[in-house]
Amino acid sequence: MTSIREYVADLVFVVKAPDEGIDLAVNEASRLSKAWFKISMILNVVATPWLLRKGGYRRELLAYAHSFVASGTDPDVTFAAILNKLNNMLSNTLQWINASLTAVMVLSIMTGVLAFLVLLGAPPFVSVVNLAFIPLIHYYQIELTKYDYIKPTIGGIIGLGIGLVVSLLLLKLSALMTATISIIAFGIGFAALYMPQFLSFIMNYLGMYDRVNKAFGELLMIYDPKPPTPRTTVEKELIQLWDYAYNRGSRDVVERVNMVVDSFMNFVRQAVRSGFLYGPLTTISYVFMLVLVGMFLAFHATALASSAVSGASSMPGASIAIPFISGLASTTMLFIMLIVTGASASVVAGKAMHSIGLGISLLPLFLAPVIALMGWA
Repeated sequence: MTSIREYVADLVFVVKAPDEGIDLAVNEASRLSKAWFKISMILNVVATPWLLRKGGYRRELLAYAHSFVASGTDPDVTFAAILNKLNNMLSNTLQWINASLTAVMVLSIMTGVLAFLVLLGAPPFVSVVNLAFIPLIHYYQIELTKYDYIKPTIGGIIGLGIGLVVSLLLLKLSALMTATISIIAFGIGFAALYMPQFLSFIMNYLGMYDRVNKAFGELLMIYDPKPPTPRTTVEKELIQLWDYAYNRGSRDVVERVNMVVDSFMNFVRQAVRSGFLYGPLTTISYVFMLVLVGMFLAFHATALASSAVSGASSMPGASIAIPFISGLASTTMLFIMLIVTGASASVVAGKAMHSIGLGISLLPLFLAPVIALMGWA
């Protein structure tokens, strides 16, 4: 997961390199970013950025900017070229984000199909493999905020305990039903203390773009502009760029800062949009499995009803049988598969959209249909 400060360090470099030189721009960026700090340490040894072997797209951006600055190109031209390079790199990052989410979606469908092979005797825990996709999602995600997970986890544990006591001691439910209700209770307890944080972030995020545009636009419009309100991590980190533009006062500098901030905000908007678009699509296989299990249970109930009415299998309509769900053991395996798939799908979908905490909070929503199917069976 890349922090907002890392990206803001890139913006600082792009803004300062044309006028203040490569060395100063790298030093300023290195104060904010570990990646730029490593580059600055290497530059103290090598004579030119072209000799850098590591650094990712920042090494490429640095070398590109160095070629313009070293040749004495006009600062406006240099800035336009570096900004264009940064935009291309942000666009490539978005493509990788979309590609990783697409891969997770396809792989989730494939593991869902494999999980349904429990009908043929496969173990019902295949869907746990979905959790292995979380590091891939995490690597390309942007860290927009930080959450307190300690209190929600404590709330989840309390909910889990209450679910176990109610299911086992009061209602005396089966082990499978108890496990499902306990997981749902854990999700409810977790969500009770996590969702207020998430909703607060959403409320601040929805107005973030207008607040940022207004704050940086005021640098060009009014005499006494106000800095961005640090309601979100993005606004908090962008304040230093606002301060730089305000202190320089030059219209050219202010316009450059506005341009890089606008590019960055568009990047953040598209990255967040991709997560909330692709996240729900990772649950397609789980929804499909819920429908299929419901159909199988309905067919099985019809077959049992027909057998009870006829009293024999001699009639054509009474010969309906669904062998792979006709016994208690196979039905139990189906429900275990649904529980495991639902829980893993919830966590993966929540992480793809925003965070693992959101996925845990969605557990009750994902497992409620399993409770309904158990009651029906």
